[in-house]
Amino acid sequence: MKKLCMCLLLVMALSVNALALEVPTDTVVQNLNGSQQLIKTYVLSPDADPQGLIEEPFEQEGYLYTFADIVKEENQLSVTLYHRETVTVETASNDLSKILEQLEPSVDYDDGTYKGTLALDHTSIHTEASGYETRSSTVTATKTIGPVDRNDMSYVPATTVKNGVTLNLSGVDWQVTGTDLVGEALSPSSYQAVATYSGKSYYKAATGYVTTAGYAGEISRDGVESVTYKVMYLGTEGGKIEAAAEHIGNTLPGYVPYVIGGLGLALLAVLVMLLRSRREVQEFRDEEPGEHEEESR
Repeated sequence: MKKLCMCLLLVMALSVNALALEVPTDTVVQNLNGSQQLIKTYVLSPDADPQGLIEEPFEQEGYLYTFADIVKEENQLSVTLYHRETVTVETASNDLSKILEQLEPSVDYDDGTYKGTLALDHTSIHTEASGYETRSSTVTATKTIGPVDRNDMSYVPATTVKNGVTLNLSGVDWQVTGTDLVGEALSPSSYQAVATYSGKSYYKAATGYVTTAGYAGEISRDGVESVTYKVMYLGTEGGKIEAAAEHIGNTLPGYVPYVIGGLGLALLAVLVMLLRSRREVQEFRDEEPGEHEEESR
């Protein structure tokens, strides 16, 4: 019964432990300078707990293996990508020199995973008006009319056209261009008029400008991609099952022996009930012939 309980304990512990273990990527059994070794290799994510890799003592090919050491090796990862970013700036002018004053030659990139420096791509700069409003400007023109024989306003047009805009007469300056002797005095004989015109020209003007520009360059990510663990067990011969059970009994949590003990008592009770039932059935069978004899008499 003692051996039976120890075997049950060993099987239960090994079964529970096996469910929690990762699958090794490689297993090596070697005898190095008289030391029997079994090395299991695992590749886990950086945030995984390696303690779950350690197994309780186990038997394999005549050896009882117990945990001896675990070696950790980080697998570094370096990834480089070409990345492009677009930025937008608002300017009051579409003058390229003014726009370049607001654009950095390069910008630092960091999204929490990738980092790098991006340079301004001058060929990607594009500027357009952000909006328009109606504005006006004053258009003026000067027109000389003459020579005429008198300073008569009928010679001066009331309007004139300049660059498609109709201008109205705003003023006239009469000038004498010739004289004649009348008696003993000189009198004007010809005139010219210097007429000035003005008007309003209306047009659409940009209220501001929006410039988009691209930044491009290489970004990289460096870090730990995975972790390789090599778990080493040392093997010994003899006393395999008993030693393993004893080791497990010593390393299990304090409440586990009570649970196992309860299971053992329950199993023992079942065995007793089975034996008792078997004995009662046998006694019943032994009594049956006597009863038949009394009936025949």
